[in-house]
Amino acid sequence: MKWFLALIVALNLLVGAYVAMRHRQPIDIHAQEVNPSQLKTLPDNWQPAEMPASAAQASAPQAKVAASATAASSPLSVKPAASPAKIKPAAVAPAKKASAKPAPVIAESEATQCVQWAGLNDRQLVRVQGGLASLRLASSQMSSSKEASTMATAGTAVRYWVYYPDHANGAVAAALSDELKGKGFDNYIVQNEGEFLGTLSLGLFGKQEAAHALVERLKAAGYDKAKINVRGSMVQTTTLRFKSLSSKQSLQLTSLQQRLTPDIRLQPSSCGI
Repeated sequence: MKWFLALIVALNLLVGAYVAMRHRQPIDIHAQEVNPSQLKTLPDNWQPAEMPASAAQASAPQAKVAASATAASSPLSVKPAASPAKIKPAAVAPAKKASAKPAPVIAESEATQCVQWAGLNDRQLVRVQGGLASLRLASSQMSSSKEASTMATAGTAVRYWVYYPDHANGAVAAALSDELKGKGFDNYIVQNEGEFLGTLSLGLFGKQEAAHALVERLKAAGYDKAKINVRGSMVQTTTLRFKSLSSKQSLQLTSLQQRLTPDIRLQPSSCGI
């Protein structure tokens, strides 16, 4: 019976020793001392032998684990923060002194326009002169002149007479008349008008444009001496000329013309008045 108990105790000791050996702590190889004489120096051109792809893939996880363990065991090296660089104050340029010269003053409107207001009878002239006072024009900006002109009066209309100059030789005038009739121009020889005696009358028109059209037809046919005589009542008219008008004055003058004489318009004029 004693030997059985001794056998059980021996078995328990063996089992305990075996368990103790299975749970032994791993040896920390970093903490072991290494003899310097056992170290070997590798040549400069040494390179590790290539490993098979399967072995390299198998050893990759182990290398990562070893690297993480090394990083955890080694103390972190903290670099001191660089001292901030000294910032030099920016050089401030001295402010420029304001120019003592004042900016040039631009006129409200430059005077460049010249016009004339022609054909004013005595009644119209009085009305126009009364309206011009509001424009405050300088005496050098306006001038006037009178001339006799042909105008329609009560019961009399202006007519435009086309004629061919007189010929001293009646036979020459008659031949020219027949020649013009042969080309489609109606005419007759004037026999009883002093200064126009012997001329060829080609037509009397109520509109100036129609008279000019006939003159152009005669020129195209080779008769370039035809003239126009304006017939009507002779009246005295006045022409007002304006120069160096500003834009504002020109607008005021146009407004005045449209109000007082809508049938007599302003016309461009030479500025040398």
